[in-house]
Amino acid sequence: MVRDTRNSRLRKGIAFVIILVLCCVEGENGFFGYKHGFSEYSGHVTPKEYDFIVVGGGNAGAVLASRLSEITQWKILLIEAGGRDNPLSDVPLFAAYLQSTAFNWNFVAEKQNNFCLGLKNGRCPLPRGKGLGGSTIINYMIYNRGNPADFDRWAAMGNKQWSYREVLPYFKKSEKVTFEDTNRPPQHGKGGPVNVEYVPHRSPLVHAFIEANKQLGRGRVDYNGGSQIGVDYLQATTKRGKRVTSASAYLSVGLDRPNLTILTNARATRIVIDRKTKIARGVEYLQNKKRYTVYARKEVILSAGTFQSPQLLMLSGVGPRDHLQELNIPVLVNSPVGKTMYDHLCLIALTFITNTTKASFDTDRIGAREILQYKAGTGILTAPGALEALAFVKTNISREKNDIPDIELLFLGGSTVSDHGTGSVKSLKWREDIYDKVYKPYEGRDQFTIAVMLFHPNSRGYIRLKNSNPLHWPLVFSNFLTAPDDLKVMIEGIKEAIRIGDTPAMKAIGARLNDTPLPTCTQYPFGTDTYWECAIRSLANTLHHQVGTSRMGPAGDPGAVVSPDLKVYGVKNLRVVDASIMPYIVTGHTQAAVYMIAEKAADMIKDHWNWGQELNEND
Repeated sequence: MVRDTRNSRLRKGIAFVIILVLCCVEGENGFFGYKHGFSEYSGHVTPKEYDFIVVGGGNAGAVLASRLSEITQWKILLIEAGGRDNPLSDVPLFAAYLQSTAFNWNFVAEKQNNFCLGLKNGRCPLPRGKGLGGSTIINYMIYNRGNPADFDRWAAMGNKQWSYREVLPYFKKSEKVTFEDTNRPPQHGKGGPVNVEYVPHRSPLVHAFIEANKQLGRGRVDYNGGSQIGVDYLQATTKRGKRVTSASAYLSVGLDRPNLTILTNARATRIVIDRKTKIARGVEYLQNKKRYTVYARKEVILSAGTFQSPQLLMLSGVGPRDHLQELNIPVLVNSPVGKTMYDHLCLIALTFITNTTKASFDTDRIGAREILQYKAGTGILTAPGALEALAFVKTNISREKNDIPDIELLFLGGSTVSDHGTGSVKSLKWREDIYDKVYKPYEGRDQFTIAVMLFHPNSRGYIRLKNSNPLHWPLVFSNFLTAPDDLKVMIEGIKEAIRIGDTPAMKAIGARLNDTPLPTCTQYPFGTDTYWECAIRSLANTLHHQVGTSRMGPAGDPGAVVSPDLKVYGVKNLRVVDASIMPYIVTGHTQAAVYMIAEKAADMIKDHWNWGQELNEND
């Protein structure tokens, strides 16, 4: 056994060395020919004044920097705390490993007593991307817009111009799908910067999952079309099997634009706001242990994400009065910043062992052939963290309308043992005894995972500052499962996943649920509702979809931080453009919706500053 373990680790080590070498030996674009050509600037900037300053080069910030720099008369500065990605981060299968790198801010939630009980120190990890591309560097590349009803709900809350009919053009503007759009009328875009494709690799196990859902009455459906209830193979933000980030999609097109400056490894610490006029004037940032200030003639735009946009607002005096006063931060605007946060709770612990051979993912099986396949845009390395399909389920206790699912089931053609505990377990922060007792005994066996995600949480978290030091992380309170209905829906989702495992399609491959009890739940009979409640409280955690901390709402909405045109209430020339503005979480993953928000915001900004007139002058 010791020899087998050592040989396994040796094979994995050799495979990784080969990949690293091949990624890096053939010039600046790497062996895989994937262009990372956008420039960056790591020195302090000159001049000190720009038309627009965008803080954060992630999912939204890269879009804004690119779109605003289309107006050649405008000078744009993009400030990013991290650097750039590398060719290894482009490999979709390695998504879990990226959570343990410098590309992740490595935030953790505050310890609470009713969830994440099986995680190290009882604290939930909160991965957020750091670098040009932000979380699109480390995410699982899932392209899932949400349900059309989500955006109609936003509009019904008083957010004019955010209905599905009005946001659909911006989804289409951002995307470039490589598959046939069978929706009538068409729902996809063909000419945008963000490549969207079906994952090139499909394991034999995922076909069984698709068929199992059909046997339960859920047919194949384009879940980014007009309807969601059903199942489909994964649509991902990849191009020929390589990761596409917001930086590679948007910033690379601005290579020759002299009006766009990209400042990397620079940490924004405060928004400069005139205390008398309440006008945002600029941004303070730190770089190489020195403090600098740059000024904006037109606007400062925060795109630092759901944690750090509200952090910067509060550090700058825009936030809850009582909270700022207790930290001795001068209050400029009393605003409900950080008071509301929604997130998707997800359990990635239901694994099924099969009687197949070499059908599931395993890092031991990565060799020269798989690397050559990846170069050609095929093979197992193109599957994002082994994720292959999504199913959208309306449970028996759902209170949603007819076509709105309340649970998503994510199919992974492997499990935490597929990388022998070297990637996913570390990123999930599971306790070692849980992995060793429940999952490790099945190393080397074919298996798959069905993850269960709650779409519409009633539980709400919140964010606070730890202190007035801008280099300290904010305090994040996830508050999962504080609403009893959330737990009930999650348990129904687990039962639905088990129903899939019991279908003829799954029995044909010998699928069997791993029924080894979690060490945290041995006091409950396996498979009962009380056991599943314990399992959820032990291992369920975020799927990295935090939203709402700078919530959008109409004037007079006591919970709104920004207006429907994303302007910060109480401060002039300051906007927030990222996932933090969502008034409620989407029935999907947040990457696609943030692309849409940023595209729409860019047009709002252009219109506000008479883009049409300036463009005509430029012509």
